[in-house]
Amino acid sequence: MLKYLLVTLLLINQGFALDLENLLKNVKTTSNQELIAEQQRLKDFIENKEEQKELLIKVTNELKIENSETKKLKKIIEENEKVLAEKEAELNLKIGDLGEMFGSVRQTSADFLTNYQRSFTASEFPQKEEIFTKFSNSKKLPTIEELTLFWHTMLDEIIQSGKVSTYQANVILQDGERTLQDVTRVGVFSAFSNGNFLKYSNDINSLIELSTQPPSVYISNAKDFQASKAEIKSVLVDPTKGTLFEMLGNKPTFMDRVHQGGIVGYIIILLGVLGLLFAAYKILFLNLIHTKIKKQQKNLENYDETNSLGKIAGVFYKNVNDSINDLEIKIGEAILKETNHIKKGQSFVKLLAAVTPLLGLLGTVTGMIATFQAITLFGTGDPKLMAGGISTALITTVLGLVTAIPLLFAYTYISSKAEAIVSVLEEQSIGMLAKTLK
Repeated sequence: MLKYLLVTLLLINQGFALDLENLLKNVKTTSNQELIAEQQRLKDFIENKEEQKELLIKVTNELKIENSETKKLKKIIEENEKVLAEKEAELNLKIGDLGEMFGSVRQTSADFLTNYQRSFTASEFPQKEEIFTKFSNSKKLPTIEELTLFWHTMLDEIIQSGKVSTYQANVILQDGERTLQDVTRVGVFSAFSNGNFLKYSNDINSLIELSTQPPSVYISNAKDFQASKAEIKSVLVDPTKGTLFEMLGNKPTFMDRVHQGGIVGYIIILLGVLGLLFAAYKILFLNLIHTKIKKQQKNLENYDETNSLGKIAGVFYKNVNDSINDLEIKIGEAILKETNHIKKGQSFVKLLAAVTPLLGLLGTVTGMIATFQAITLFGTGDPKLMAGGISTALITTVLGLVTAIPLLFAYTYISSKAEAIVSVLEEQSIGMLAKTLK
């Protein structure tokens, strides 16, 4: 085995040595060829020495000519720069107030562009934006024709602000669908389609239906106005171009205010509803009793024990033969019994009239505590945070007062009515007792 390994290594060594010898031969051959080529080039250069000398002289002469031409051109440039400076000074002198006029045109165009992008006329005349944009961004003096075009565009915008126009435009509905509809524009202030009021968005170059529309009566007026031809019709106009409608849409409704009161507000409303229902029942009950008593007063001898005066009359006539003291005691007991029946529940209405404002105050105090805690956490940097919290806290006070005021009136009426009925019973009782004395 070792013998075969040695033979293999020997063969590899010999092969590697042969490769190095071949490499050395190739290097020597290449070097000799390059040396011969270099010698040939040197020989050719020496043989063409005179020709190279003539070429150098020619190039030198051409360089002198070009340098002379450069000096002449440089002198011409300097003279032209002087002339250009003189012409610029002359131009500035002749321009005079045109520079100020150009600045005024740019400023006016920028102002018109800002107003135009928020105006409803942009949906009818979109080509005006390019004119205003061109002048507001221009860096050179406009020509007479351009100034005339700008002037006419400004005048047309002013004229359109006082016109009512009907045209077709793209409208984005509340569900996001884009449709081509007939739009009626009132100056630059309001626009509506199919009675729905619109606003213009320059970002998407389209009219958009307001998410919150005004009351139905104004929508009906808008439809009549859009359908009219030569008649005089009234229509709602928003001078803020839709902003006022959106603010009115964000205004809390009655139910939103109620929900702001929280659980205390719900308790106040529940107590108020119960109190008013009971007060209404009590008022009807007392009026019914009073009506029956008036009817009974006309004929006490034919007494009807379904009413208070009839019961007292029944006690009198059933015990008319008793002594005056016994009869007075029995009638007094009957009057006291009827008085309790008449005044029953009266104190409940009074209690609710007194409790509901206190509950409102409780809700306000707890709400203010929550507001001050929010201020402690977030500071006073946002006035809306404070105003919103205080407004929410005061809602319970409003609910308490709104509930207590009608309850207080109801209690006063119930109390006075009950006292009047009791007074009638006492007067009639004394009259009947007086008959026995005779």
